[in-house]
Amino acid sequence: MSRAWSDAERSRMRRAIDLARPHRTHPNPRVGCVIVGAGGKVVGEGAHRGVGTPHAEAMALSQAGGAACGATAFVTLEPCSHSGRTPPCADALVAAGVARVVIAAYDPDARVRGRGVVRLQRAGIETVVGLMGEDAVRLDVGFHHHRRTGLPYVRAVVADAEARADDAVSVDIAALIGEADHLLATTNGPALPSRRKLAGLAERGHLYVAIEDVQVIGALRRAGLVDAASHYARIGEDHDGLWTQDGLRVMDAGEIGAAYRRIDLERPPAGWPPLICRRAEAAIPTRYGRFRAIGYESLDDGRHHVALVRGRVTGEEGVLVRMHSECLTGDVFASLRCDCGFQLQEAMRRIGEVGRGVVLYMRGHEGRGIGLIDKLAAYALQELGRDTVEANLDLGLPADSRDYGAGARILADLGVNSLRLLTNNPAKRAGVEAYGVRIIERVPLVAGENDHNRTYLRTKVAKLGHVIDMDDRSAGRKREKDGEGLPPS
Repeated sequence: MSRAWSDAERSRMRRAIDLARPHRTHPNPRVGCVIVGAGGKVVGEGAHRGVGTPHAEAMALSQAGGAACGATAFVTLEPCSHSGRTPPCADALVAAGVARVVIAAYDPDARVRGRGVVRLQRAGIETVVGLMGEDAVRLDVGFHHHRRTGLPYVRAVVADAEARADDAVSVDIAALIGEADHLLATTNGPALPSRRKLAGLAERGHLYVAIEDVQVIGALRRAGLVDAASHYARIGEDHDGLWTQDGLRVMDAGEIGAAYRRIDLERPPAGWPPLICRRAEAAIPTRYGRFRAIGYESLDDGRHHVALVRGRVTGEEGVLVRMHSECLTGDVFASLRCDCGFQLQEAMRRIGEVGRGVVLYMRGHEGRGIGLIDKLAAYALQELGRDTVEANLDLGLPADSRDYGAGARILADLGVNSLRLLTNNPAKRAGVEAYGVRIIERVPLVAGENDHNRTYLRTKVAKLGHVIDMDDRSAGRKREKDGEGLPPS
């Protein structure tokens, strides 16, 4: 459940965002901070102004002085917990006696995210995250996008020759490009904007990149690498649905001079790979060998996921991976209505035999993403003759709404760069690859066919595109008759 924020809290965070907005801090993030004393009065505020200058929290604390004790700090980005040119901001807030910290967004850097929050909470400071988070991300979209994806944030600037000849449009384009860290050179033609080339730009500090060349924009669009666009269209032209096939949505449209309007589109931050944070780790002995269980938290939705890791996987080629969708009825209760529990056990068995691999147990995927209660409701409809796809649709729910972004981020955290994916579902492979994961092979995973789930399996083949090889099915049935591959009793 999302937290209800008061108008006063929103006003304070909006002020912190406004404080940070004017400063060019590249490649550091823009950060603003407002400190509100016990009586509700602002006692200190500040913003990071660039490399080598004090952090926003330090400036606000200096201004607040002793009034910071017992106060509430509103800060646009998670306070840092590591030492650089300046001491950790989290430690400074603790030392000042701040009672409460409200944070707009987690630090997107995988190396440090979540640590500032933990430091504050362990010191007894009430710490909450999420107030105006999207606004804070847009404040420094290049920084956030790069830390999540490893790529720069790419904005396409689209205007034909006639539009560029308009004085108002020309001035507006110059201002728009001036906001970016880098204007992508196009002298090498459309071969330039590969994913690797873009990643190289980001490594050189170009986190927010603008492009103008139509041919280059087309190449990037086809690769799904355009994150935002500003399209200059003559007033009166119909551009409904513009760019929507690229997953962008219209955010704003306004007139530029007398003849043109600028349509701004973006891929919303909710469509970026989720932020994950490693929280705990322990050894788990199983019937298939000893695994290392690593607990992760998805910072975007609070869900907890587990990676069961067997052997060395970091940097290895072709690691065997099962990205398993949570299924309480099959995994825990040994239901025969699906093949989920059988697949989980079979994946663990195979990885145990190989001695190296990962089982990702992804929460929030129950019923292909509809949740436990709705899955049970879908079961009731199946008892009346509907199939697994029809039942979801009859409830007004999607046939499959699972997203694999968190799993992709966990694999990246584990250092798995090349994998063999255990699945019968080509759509799952495509969903994982969409986040930049390199899958060299889809490995069939057939187990648990029985009289109760045979129709379910046939529906998955016919309507969801699953690939089930008959030879593998026969092998799976034989193992089950011999007592292998069954969920534990």
